[in-house]
Amino acid sequence: MKRKYKKVRSKRKSTFKNEWRYLVIITFICLILAFGLAFITGNVPYFLDRTIQKQADRITGENMKDIESEIMEKAKKENMEDIVKKYKDKAKGLR
Repeated sequence: MKRKYKKVRSKRKSTFKNEWRYLVIITFICLILAFGLAFITGNVPYFLDRTIQKQADRITGENMKDIESEIMEKAKKENMEDIVKKYKDKAKGLR
């Protein structure tokens, strides 16, 4: 025997999805309020200043390492050239 009517199940949205959406919205609102409050109290500019200073120090350190290596290479070449000139001059003087 066939049923005349099909059972209609209501498709409920998962409560987790609804709660997740509200959680994300509340989190964004809290973050915006926290940044606003931190900016008003002056903590964000200090944080930004500290972050920028760290990056500047890192970049300067990397550049200094490159410059030091270039200076060392030039010094080695100059020293080698000076040494070669000395020995050439001595060799000419001995002849």
